[in-house]
Amino acid sequence: MSNPHDDPGRRPPPPRQGEPPTSYPGGPPPYQSEPPYQGEPPYQGEPHYYQGPPQQQPPGGWQGPPPGYDTPQQQPPARGPKDKTGFFGALLDVNFDHMVTTKMIKASYMMAIVVYSLVALVMLLFVWSFSVWNKPLALATLVATPIVWVSGLLSTRMFLEFIINQFKITEHLKALREREER
Repeated sequence: MSNPHDDPGRRPPPPRQGEPPTSYPGGPPPYQSEPPYQGEPPYQGEPHYYQGPPQQQPPGGWQGPPPGYDTPQQQPPARGPKDKTGFFGALLDVNFDHMVTTKMIKASYMMAIVVYSLVALVMLLFVWSFSVWNKPLALATLVATPIVWVSGLLSTRMFLEFIINQFKITEHLKALREREER
């Protein structure tokens, strides 16, 4: 064997139960372990996470954190000033500091629901008129009506969510920039 530390004749025997380990001659000192664990804490219900042995209370009760440790102050998350301008104030803002699109998005989606519902109603009226002279066309229109209604609302919703996400990304980037400037 090329490594002298791997020579079985130089290796100390394994420690017996209760004895501290011995080290190699000329090697590092043996590992000094922590004092043995004195037992499990009492069961206090689910979930239980062991937090170490119980701490002794100083005489006179709890006296606060140790020196140098202050309790952290809870601060609300940094938010920009609330938008106090109304719809028309934001509409007339020439600096584009206040966004109108975020105020109109709900109304736009409600208008899309109304428009697609009216389109579906007109398609159902065509079904009634087609049923008189062309039954296959009436059946195809009857099947297509809910598909057109759902797909129209779904595509409108996806488009409006994309727009809102772009505005939210802009707001978060603006908040990050303001936080870095402080």
